[in-house]
Amino acid sequence: MNPYNFIRNKTEAVLRRIAQQQAKRMLSSHQALWQELQHYLEKTKSTGCGYIDYACLYQAIRTQKPTNVLECGTGVSTLIIAHALMENERETGIKGQVTSMEEHDEWLQMSMSLLPAQYRQYVEFRLSGIVEDKYSLFRGIRYESIPQKEYDFVFVDGPKYRAPSDGMATFDFDFIYILSRSDKPVSGLVDKRLSTVFVLQQLLGPEKVT
Repeated sequence: MNPYNFIRNKTEAVLRRIAQQQAKRMLSSHQALWQELQHYLEKTKSTGCGYIDYACLYQAIRTQKPTNVLECGTGVSTLIIAHALMENERETGIKGQVTSMEEHDEWLQMSMSLLPAQYRQYVEFRLSGIVEDKYSLFRGIRYESIPQKEYDFVFVDGPKYRAPSDGMATFDFDFIYILSRSDKPVSGLVDKRLSTVFVLQQLLGPEKVT
């Protein structure tokens, strides 16, 4: 193994462990959220996100206080978003909602059954197929049946972005789809999708997409 790669890999592993520990400490400091999260994790089959993702997502919703969130990929993150929206409402009196999109009925039904009752008023679950879409030279995959709302935050953790037509790996088009139809600023988070981040950087600029 290249010594440089060995050192880099070891360093990245250490930094990730530290970040995981910091994320867990932050989340566990919010006792109500932590308890609901642990109960949910004990029952769910989802493995898509980790504590770093949950912490970043929770902080983004609490800081930016969006009123209409589009979640691309239902799961544990739905609970995180709903809890943050509930806390925002207690502070501001403004009730937000997350529209949670999912292409697999099995996962959607599981998430709906596991979501604690106090969060359900903040969530609209939607089962949807996927379609190909394009902007300029870029071809991507998005959910087909996204409800028309004035979204101001998008969390991208689905769907799978291989094109149904030819099986080629593309990118997640949902953020571009929402942004192209919005009259106001839209922010968001992208989870572990390098091709999606690359395309967004090409279209929006690296100063806006990091």
